[in-house]
Amino acid sequence: MNKHGWGLRIELAFLLLFLICLLISTIGLHRMGLVGNNSDGVEEDLSVYTRDTGNNNYSALEDRVSTAARKYYSDRYSGYNNDSIIISIDTLKYNGYLSPIYDSRNKECKGYAKVLSSGSVISYIKCSTYRTAGYSEEYE
Repeated sequence: MNKHGWGLRIELAFLLLFLICLLISTIGLHRMGLVGNNSDGVEEDLSVYTRDTGNNNYSALEDRVSTAARKYYSDRYSGYNNDSIIISIDTLKYNGYLSPIYDSRNKECKGYAKVLSSGSVISYIKCSTYRTAGYSEEYE
């Protein structure tokens, strides 16, 4: 046998080590929710810091976004009633008008609110299992 190359035992040992590392990383990614459709794991531990939104009560989330956008609009754009504007959830969070909103799976939702020139507010959200009709990703 050639003693300058790898033997069968060393090749099998490296293969076994690779498979063990692959298995451990797959389990870790699954628990973090990055692989598969898993509702347990890291998200369960974060539930202490999130608000419970009930049983898919997405209209309540939309109302929270509308209320925050109305307050933001009245504070920032009180003299500009002729234009309609788009206010993203990120803008509302950054300026302290809204805390992050989560769906029933404790995944953070994205979205925006459209404040019309008439003063009415229409909010759009996109969560892991829900999307408001008419939602456009260009306004996020």
